[in-house]
Amino acid sequence: MNVGIGIARLSLIVLSPAAAPATFADCRDCPTMVAVPAGSATLGSAAEERARVGTLPLFGDREGPPYRVTFARGYAIGRTEVTRDQYAAFVAATRRPDPTSCGVHVAKGDTWGPQPGYNWRRPGFSQAGDHPAVCVAYDDAVAYTRWLSNKTGKPYRLPSDAEWEYAARAGTRTPWPWGESPEAGCAAANLLSAGTAIALGWPRSIGDRFVCANLRSFSQPVASYPPNAFGVFDMIGNAFEWAADCNSPDNRDARADGGTRTTGDCSRRYLKGGAFHTPFWLTRPAVRGAPVPADLRMFTMGFRVARSLQGDER
Repeated sequence: MNVGIGIARLSLIVLSPAAAPATFADCRDCPTMVAVPAGSATLGSAAEERARVGTLPLFGDREGPPYRVTFARGYAIGRTEVTRDQYAAFVAATRRPDPTSCGVHVAKGDTWGPQPGYNWRRPGFSQAGDHPAVCVAYDDAVAYTRWLSNKTGKPYRLPSDAEWEYAARAGTRTPWPWGESPEAGCAAANLLSAGTAIALGWPRSIGDRFVCANLRSFSQPVASYPPNAFGVFDMIGNAFEWAADCNSPDNRDARADGGTRTTGDCSRRYLKGGAFHTPFWLTRPAVRGAPVPADLRMFTMGFRVARSLQGDER
């Protein structure tokens, strides 16, 4: 097998002379946001790409056809995934009950599914406050954005599928932001590693597919890997991230303005970016994957926030 600062008052912080996007935070325990520039891009994927990287049709057909999107205005997206500490502040402030179960991998029998006693506080592996919050359902993530909106007076939400992909691509058009093949991603993102495969008991779902050689396992602290060209971290790997769009079979209903798709089956939503356990073809920005129930929680599922920009934040 192959082993291959938060601040109470809004202010702008220029990342570096070479990085045009600015970062800001709307409160002390709010996520740091990155200003994503307006622009156009081709999103989704062509059948040739999906075949080349081994994407299963069940997942891949939802990525096509490629479509053109134009963001007339910039928007903001979380610089990192929402962390455990940030999520804990929300839970404490709203007294939100902890879930009674979360989906985890059970080595005996090699099964994946909800297990009692697991939740974002106890996902089944060790985490610190700067790791991404996981075992978070779509409904939990939306509740967090509403709390953040009420707290700051700013319009927080989950990113649309197009907003997410545009920010993840950061001007690239290759299957992965780093290029045409997955191997270079081992130095760029927290992808499936030998450490995670060993910790999971090397399940059948991994088999003999390529994994990164490092022995890190499960989630890692946010911003452990370099940011992309927009100054955003961890959009690929670490934890799956919820997108706001409702379930639809492909990109024929995609909005040219990059807005959220609100038609179709809204009881099911999409996860973006892959996680620490996923095959590499599921970590491409174009992936929409299979829609999952909005109330599903898994130890691989987290989220990041987005919001519209106002005035001098652009």
